[in-house]
Amino acid sequence: MKKVPFLIDILATGFYMGKIPFMPGTFGSLVAIPIGYLCTYLPVYGKWSVFALIFLAGIYAAERYSNITGIEDPGSVVIDEVAGLLLFYIIFPFKPVYIIAGFILFRFFDILKPFPVSFFDSIKNGLGIMLDDIAAGLYAVLVWFIVIKVLEYYNIVF
Repeated sequence: MKKVPFLIDILATGFYMGKIPFMPGTFGSLVAIPIGYLCTYLPVYGKWSVFALIFLAGIYAAERYSNITGIEDPGSVVIDEVAGLLLFYIIFPFKPVYIIAGFILFRFFDILKPFPVSFFDSIKNGLGIMLDDIAAGLYAVLVWFIVIKVLEYYNIVF
């Protein structure tokens, strides 16, 4: 097996969080938290620019990492988890309840893989690697939005 170039390795594996031998996706998702926090200092277009940069760089890094290692969808590639959870964090306020809810919901949908997450997961290239987690992030956003609306309806504030 060829050696993965340093920058591809560090980006694709979420600063090596994806190389933790158990639950790499869960640990890799944690990388989105400090990035989400840093995004709070940016205007809306800045947040979406960071997301777009991570998404596009993730497509490239995941594809290269996959090609070099010969593994179609390496478990150690977690840049997709970072992008998927970051999507939640840039849409909702960055507060503890949202951070925790986003993390739990995102991981739930990433693991469960309902359609179309499962469809994107079956695409074995950099774009497919990234899109399944973006879809899981969108599910998390949708469910949390519904939870907020239900709580607002019953005048429950958190």
